[in-house]
Amino acid sequence: MENWQLALVILAAVLVGAAIPVFVMLFAALNRAGREIAELGRRLKPTLSHIEVISERVETLSRGLEGGQKNIAALLAAMGDSAHALESNMKIINIASALITSLGPAAAAFIKTMRQPNRAEASPEPATPPQED
Repeated sequence: MENWQLALVILAAVLVGAAIPVFVMLFAALNRAGREIAELGRRLKPTLSHIEVISERVETLSRGLEGGQKNIAALLAAMGDSAHALESNMKIINIASALITSLGPAAAAFIKTMRQPNRAEASPEPATPPQED
């Protein structure tokens, strides 16, 4: 056997040796993914049945209303307008709370300075140097 044939056999053995763990891990991963998908399918069946019931109820409700689509569209538009108004009110509330929080410390500092006697109006006491004995 020549050197290049020997090198080719060694290289093939290394590649097969490296491929075996990869294939085992791939099989395990695909097996686990299949089990998870099956579990997800079991969980989705009841959810889909609940969605079907809700869809039937909404359809029945919309058929019961005169001009059901128009009324539902008007209801959704009114809800959108209410949400927009609430959002603008929240902006106003946020601005007001920022102002109030900034005015609180300022008012406290003002009150503190008003309680302290005015140093210019107070009669200065003569400073006596400390006496040493």
